[in-house]
Amino acid sequence: MEGSIPVIGGCTACGKTAAAIGLASLFPNIEIVSADSRQFYRGMNIGTAKPTEDELSRVRHHMISVAEPYELLSAGWYAKAAMEVIEDVLDRGGIPLVVGGSALYIMSLAGLMDQLPERNGEIRQALETLENQAPGALHRILGAIDATEAERIGETDRVRLVRSLEIALLSHEIPSVLKKGGAGDPRFRFVILEAGNTELRSRIEQRTGSMINSGLVNEVRGLLERGIPEEPVLSATIGYSEIIDHLRGLCSLDEATRRITVNTWRYARRQRNMFRRLPGAVRAPGDPDRLAEVLFGERISNG
Repeated sequence: MEGSIPVIGGCTACGKTAAAIGLASLFPNIEIVSADSRQFYRGMNIGTAKPTEDELSRVRHHMISVAEPYELLSAGWYAKAAMEVIEDVLDRGGIPLVVGGSALYIMSLAGLMDQLPERNGEIRQALETLENQAPGALHRILGAIDATEAERIGETDRVRLVRSLEIALLSHEIPSVLKKGGAGDPRFRFVILEAGNTELRSRIEQRTGSMINSGLVNEVRGLLERGIPEEPVLSATIGYSEIIDHLRGLCSLDEATRRITVNTWRYARRQRNMFRRLPGAVRAPGDPDRLAEVLFGERISNG
Protein backbone atom coordinates (compact mmCIF):
# COMPACT_ATOMS: atom_id res chain seq x y z
CA MET A 1 0.00 0.00 0.00
CA GLU A 2 2.89 2.36 0.77
CA GLY A 3 3.49 4.82 -2.05
CA SER A 4 0.43 3.75 -4.04
CA ILE A 5 -2.16 6.22 -5.30
CA PRO A 6 -5.68 4.77 -5.13
CA VAL A 7 -8.41 6.22 -7.34
CA ILE A 8 -12.18 5.92 -6.99
CA GLY A 9 -13.83 6.97 -10.23
CA GLY A 10 -17.21 6.59 -11.81
CA CYS A 11 -20.02 8.48 -13.45
CA THR A 12 -22.07 11.13 -11.71
CA ALA A 13 -24.43 10.05 -8.91
CA CYS A 14 -22.89 6.59 -8.52
CA GLY A 15 -21.94 7.15 -4.87
CA LYS A 16 -18.25 8.09 -5.06
CA THR A 17 -18.28 10.61 -2.19
CA ALA A 18 -20.04 8.27 0.24
CA ALA A 19 -17.70 5.42 -0.72
CA ALA A 20 -14.61 7.59 -0.22
CA ILE A 21 -15.79 8.85 3.17
CA GLY A 22 -16.54 5.28 4.21
CA LEU A 23 -13.10 4.10 3.12
CA ALA A 24 -11.48 6.98 5.00
CA SER A 25 -13.21 5.81 8.17
CA LEU A 26 -11.18 2.60 7.87
CA PHE A 27 -7.90 4.36 7.08
CA PRO A 28 -7.57 7.57 9.15
CA ASN A 29 -4.51 8.73 7.18
CA ILE A 30 -6.49 9.00 3.93
CA GLU A 31 -6.75 12.49 2.42
CA ILE A 32 -9.15 12.95 -0.48
CA VAL A 33 -7.97 14.65 -3.68
CA SER A 34 -10.95 15.72 -5.75
CA ALA A 35 -10.95 14.93 -9.46
CA ASP A 36 -14.18 16.71 -10.30
CA SER A 37 -13.60 19.43 -12.87
CA ARG A 38 -16.36 21.64 -11.49
CA GLN A 39 -15.76 21.24 -7.75
CA PHE A 40 -12.60 23.32 -8.26
CA TYR A 41 -14.74 26.45 -8.42
CA ARG A 42 -15.83 28.59 -5.48
CA GLY A 43 -19.52 29.23 -5.18
CA MET A 44 -20.50 26.26 -7.34
CA ASN A 45 -21.55 24.03 -4.48
CA ILE A 46 -25.08 22.69 -4.85
CA GLY A 47 -24.95 22.04 -8.59
CA THR A 48 -21.62 20.18 -8.37
CA ALA A 49 -22.63 18.04 -5.37
CA LYS A 50 -19.62 19.15 -3.37
CA PRO A 51 -19.00 17.28 -0.12
CA THR A 52 -21.01 18.69 2.77
CA GLU A 53 -19.45 20.67 5.60
CA ASP A 54 -19.74 17.56 7.77
CA GLU A 55 -17.93 15.42 5.19
CA LEU A 56 -15.22 18.05 4.76
CA SER A 57 -14.71 18.14 8.52
CA ARG A 58 -14.40 14.36 8.79
CA VAL A 59 -11.77 13.89 6.08
CA ARG A 60 -9.19 16.35 4.78
CA HIS A 61 -10.01 17.31 1.18
CA HIS A 62 -7.88 18.91 -1.53
CA MET A 63 -8.60 20.52 -4.92
CA ILE A 64 -12.02 21.81 -3.88
CA SER A 65 -12.96 25.51 -4.16
CA VAL A 66 -9.50 26.54 -5.36
CA ALA A 67 -10.46 28.89 -8.20
CA GLU A 68 -13.11 31.35 -9.36
CA PRO A 69 -15.61 30.26 -12.03
CA TYR A 70 -14.44 32.80 -14.59
CA GLU A 71 -11.23 30.84 -15.28
CA LEU A 72 -11.43 27.60 -17.24
CA LEU A 73 -8.92 25.16 -15.75
CA SER A 74 -7.39 22.49 -17.97
CA ALA A 75 -6.60 18.84 -17.41
CA GLY A 76 -2.91 19.72 -17.69
CA TRP A 77 -3.24 22.32 -14.94
CA TYR A 78 -5.04 19.79 -12.77
CA ALA A 79 -2.41 17.10 -13.30
CA LYS A 80 0.35 19.41 -12.11
CA ALA A 81 -1.53 20.90 -9.18
CA ALA A 82 -3.00 17.60 -7.96
CA MET A 83 0.33 15.78 -8.21
CA GLU A 84 1.94 18.40 -5.99
CA VAL A 85 -0.76 17.70 -3.41
CA ILE A 86 -0.37 13.94 -3.77
CA GLU A 87 3.40 14.03 -3.32
CA ASP A 88 2.96 16.17 -0.21
CA VAL A 89 0.46 13.70 1.26
CA LEU A 90 2.80 10.79 0.52
CA ASP A 91 5.75 12.64 2.06
CA ARG A 92 3.71 13.06 5.26
CA GLY A 93 2.94 9.34 5.37
CA GLY A 94 -0.67 9.73 4.26
CA ILE A 95 -2.75 8.03 1.60
CA PRO A 96 -3.85 10.35 -1.23
CA LEU A 97 -7.23 9.02 -2.39
CA VAL A 98 -8.20 10.51 -5.75
CA VAL A 99 -11.98 10.69 -6.12
CA GLY A 100 -14.02 12.05 -9.01
CA GLY A 101 -15.93 11.66 -12.21
CA SER A 102 -13.70 13.62 -14.58
CA ALA A 103 -11.99 10.73 -16.37
CA LEU A 104 -9.97 13.03 -18.62
CA TYR A 105 -8.47 14.78 -15.60
CA ILE A 106 -7.73 11.46 -13.88
CA MET A 107 -6.05 10.15 -17.02
CA SER A 108 -3.95 13.30 -17.28
CA LEU A 109 -2.96 13.02 -13.62
CA ALA A 110 -1.96 9.36 -14.05
CA GLY A 111 0.21 10.13 -17.08
CA LEU A 112 -2.14 8.42 -19.53
CA MET A 113 -2.59 11.38 -21.85
CA ASP A 114 -0.42 12.53 -24.74
CA GLN A 115 1.45 15.79 -24.75
CA LEU A 116 -1.04 17.97 -26.57
CA PRO A 117 -0.71 21.56 -27.87
CA GLU A 118 -1.16 24.35 -25.35
CA ARG A 119 -4.29 26.49 -25.50
CA ASN A 120 -4.39 29.27 -28.06
CA GLY A 121 -6.57 32.25 -27.17
CA GLU A 122 -7.08 33.50 -30.72
CA ILE A 123 -8.15 30.12 -32.06
CA ARG A 124 -10.45 29.51 -29.13
CA GLN A 125 -12.10 32.90 -29.54
CA ALA A 126 -12.65 32.28 -33.26
CA LEU A 127 -14.23 28.90 -32.54
CA GLU A 128 -16.44 30.35 -29.81
CA THR A 129 -17.59 33.12 -32.17
CA LEU A 130 -18.40 30.59 -34.89
CA GLU A 131 -20.49 28.51 -32.47
CA ASN A 132 -22.33 31.60 -31.26
CA GLN A 133 -23.18 32.57 -34.82
CA ALA A 134 -24.07 29.04 -35.97
CA PRO A 135 -24.98 26.74 -33.06
CA GLY A 136 -23.93 23.18 -33.74
CA ALA A 137 -21.22 24.19 -36.21
CA LEU A 138 -18.33 22.94 -34.07
CA HIS A 139 -19.76 19.46 -33.72
CA ARG A 140 -20.46 19.27 -37.46
CA ILE A 141 -16.93 20.38 -38.31
CA LEU A 142 -15.38 17.95 -35.85
CA GLY A 143 -17.55 15.17 -37.26
CA ALA A 144 -16.25 15.91 -40.73
CA ILE A 145 -12.59 15.63 -39.72
CA ASP A 146 -12.79 13.13 -36.86
CA ALA A 147 -16.00 11.12 -36.56
CA THR A 148 -14.61 9.09 -33.63
CA GLU A 149 -13.93 12.19 -31.56
CA ALA A 150 -17.26 13.77 -32.49
CA GLU A 151 -19.12 10.66 -31.37
CA ARG A 152 -17.35 10.74 -28.01
CA ILE A 153 -18.19 14.41 -27.39
CA GLY A 154 -21.74 15.63 -26.95
CA GLU A 155 -23.16 18.15 -29.39
CA THR A 156 -23.54 20.77 -26.64
CA ASP A 157 -20.22 20.11 -24.90
CA ARG A 158 -18.65 23.31 -26.16
CA VAL A 159 -15.58 23.12 -23.93
CA ARG A 160 -14.41 19.79 -25.34
CA LEU A 161 -15.48 20.61 -28.88
CA VAL A 162 -13.35 23.76 -28.83
CA ARG A 163 -10.41 21.87 -27.35
CA SER A 164 -10.56 19.06 -29.92
CA LEU A 165 -10.73 21.47 -32.84
CA GLU A 166 -7.96 23.56 -31.29
CA ILE A 167 -5.78 20.43 -31.11
CA ALA A 168 -6.55 19.63 -34.74
CA LEU A 169 -5.71 23.14 -35.94
CA LEU A 170 -2.48 23.43 -33.97
CA SER A 171 -1.13 19.93 -34.52
CA HIS A 172 -2.46 19.26 -38.04
CA GLU A 173 -3.40 15.83 -36.70
CA ILE A 174 -6.69 14.03 -36.11
CA PRO A 175 -7.44 14.46 -32.37
CA SER A 176 -8.57 10.87 -31.72
CA VAL A 177 -5.40 9.56 -33.39
CA LEU A 178 -3.19 11.96 -31.47
CA LYS A 179 -4.74 10.90 -28.15
CA LYS A 180 -3.06 7.51 -27.95
CA GLY A 181 -2.20 7.79 -24.27
CA GLY A 182 1.02 8.03 -22.31
CA ALA A 183 2.90 5.28 -20.50
CA GLY A 184 1.20 5.99 -17.19
CA ASP A 185 2.37 6.17 -13.58
CA PRO A 186 2.41 2.61 -12.13
CA ARG A 187 1.54 3.87 -8.65
CA PHE A 188 -2.09 4.51 -9.63
CA ARG A 189 -4.69 1.85 -8.83
CA PHE A 190 -8.17 2.38 -10.24
CA VAL A 191 -11.54 1.29 -8.91
CA ILE A 192 -14.63 2.28 -10.87
CA LEU A 193 -18.00 2.39 -9.14
CA GLU A 194 -20.91 1.47 -11.35
CA ALA A 195 -24.66 1.30 -10.97
CA GLY A 196 -27.21 -0.31 -13.26
CA ASN A 197 -29.10 1.91 -15.67
CA THR A 198 -32.36 1.85 -13.73
CA GLU A 199 -30.66 2.59 -10.43
CA LEU A 200 -28.50 5.33 -11.91
CA ARG A 201 -31.44 7.04 -13.62
CA SER A 202 -33.31 7.02 -10.32
CA ARG A 203 -30.32 8.46 -8.46
CA ILE A 204 -29.89 11.20 -11.03
CA GLU A 205 -33.55 12.14 -10.84
CA GLN A 206 -33.49 12.19 -7.05
CA ARG A 207 -30.28 14.21 -6.92
CA THR A 208 -31.59 16.76 -9.40
CA GLY A 209 -34.72 17.26 -7.29
CA SER A 210 -32.59 17.57 -4.16
CA MET A 211 -30.41 20.23 -5.80
CA ILE A 212 -33.45 22.27 -6.79
CA ASN A 213 -34.93 21.96 -3.30
CA SER A 214 -31.59 22.89 -1.73
CA GLY A 215 -31.46 26.23 -3.54
CA LEU A 216 -29.72 25.69 -6.88
CA VAL A 217 -31.71 28.52 -8.48
CA ASN A 218 -30.56 30.97 -5.81
CA GLU A 219 -26.98 29.70 -6.12
CA VAL A 220 -26.93 30.37 -9.85
CA ARG A 221 -28.65 33.74 -9.41
CA GLY A 222 -26.08 34.70 -6.79
CA LEU A 223 -23.16 33.82 -9.07
CA LEU A 224 -24.58 35.95 -11.88
CA GLU A 225 -25.25 38.84 -9.50
CA ARG A 226 -21.62 38.65 -8.37
CA GLY A 227 -20.67 39.35 -11.96
CA ILE A 228 -19.47 35.83 -12.76
CA PRO A 229 -19.73 35.56 -16.57
CA GLU A 230 -21.70 32.73 -18.13
CA GLU A 231 -18.69 31.80 -20.27
CA PRO A 232 -16.59 29.74 -20.06
CA VAL A 233 -17.65 27.69 -17.01
CA LEU A 234 -21.28 28.27 -15.99
CA SER A 235 -22.83 27.83 -19.42
CA ALA A 236 -20.79 24.65 -19.95
CA THR A 237 -21.86 23.04 -16.68
CA ILE A 238 -24.96 20.87 -16.42
CA GLY A 239 -27.31 22.29 -13.83
CA TYR A 240 -26.05 25.83 -14.21
CA SER A 241 -26.70 26.20 -17.94
CA GLU A 242 -30.30 25.05 -17.61
CA ILE A 243 -31.00 27.27 -14.60
CA ILE A 244 -29.51 30.25 -16.43
CA ASP A 245 -32.04 29.63 -19.20
CA HIS A 246 -34.78 29.52 -16.57
CA LEU A 247 -33.63 32.80 -15.04
CA ARG A 248 -33.56 34.35 -18.52
CA GLY A 249 -37.20 33.36 -18.93
CA LEU A 250 -36.43 30.82 -21.64
CA CYS A 251 -37.98 27.88 -19.82
CA SER A 252 -39.96 27.04 -16.70
CA LEU A 253 -38.31 25.61 -13.61
CA ASP A 254 -39.99 22.26 -14.29
CA GLU A 255 -38.56 22.22 -17.81
CA ALA A 256 -35.11 23.21 -16.53
CA THR A 257 -35.27 20.41 -13.98
CA ARG A 258 -36.24 17.90 -16.64
CA ARG A 259 -33.40 19.04 -18.89
CA ILE A 260 -30.89 18.76 -16.05
CA THR A 261 -31.96 15.17 -15.46
CA VAL A 262 -31.78 14.24 -19.15
CA ASN A 263 -28.44 15.99 -19.74
CA THR A 264 -26.94 14.43 -16.61
CA TRP A 265 -27.95 10.97 -17.80
CA ARG A 266 -26.35 11.59 -21.20
CA TYR A 267 -23.21 12.86 -19.51
CA ALA A 268 -23.07 9.80 -17.25
CA ARG A 269 -23.07 7.52 -20.28
CA ARG A 270 -20.14 9.44 -21.79
CA GLN A 271 -18.31 9.18 -18.47
CA ARG A 272 -18.74 5.41 -18.49
CA ASN A 273 -17.12 5.22 -21.92
CA MET A 274 -14.18 7.33 -20.80
CA PHE A 275 -13.57 5.28 -17.66
CA ARG A 276 -13.31 2.14 -19.76
CA ARG A 277 -10.03 3.55 -21.04
CA LEU A 278 -8.34 3.33 -17.62
CA PRO A 279 -5.85 0.44 -17.70
CA GLY A 280 -6.32 -2.26 -15.09
CA ALA A 281 -9.41 -0.62 -13.61
CA VAL A 282 -11.47 -2.88 -11.35
CA ARG A 283 -15.21 -2.42 -11.12
CA ALA A 284 -16.51 -2.76 -7.60
CA PRO A 285 -19.45 -1.80 -5.38
CA GLY A 286 -19.12 1.17 -3.05
CA ASP A 287 -18.82 -0.97 0.08
CA PRO A 288 -15.79 0.31 2.07
CA ASP A 289 -14.62 -3.18 3.06
CA ARG A 290 -14.63 -4.32 -0.55
CA LEU A 291 -12.85 -1.15 -1.67
CA ALA A 292 -10.17 -1.71 0.97
CA GLU A 293 -9.64 -5.22 -0.32
CA VAL A 294 -9.47 -4.18 -3.97
CA LEU A 295 -7.31 -1.10 -3.51
CA PHE A 296 -5.05 -2.16 -0.66
CA GLY A 297 -5.36 -5.92 -0.49
CA GLU A 298 -6.62 -5.64 3.09
CA ARG A 299 -9.69 -7.45 4.34
CA ILE A 300 -11.21 -5.34 7.12
CA SER A 301 -14.03 -7.58 8.29
CA ASN A 302 -15.05 -11.21 8.06
CA GLY A 303 -18.53 -10.38 6.69
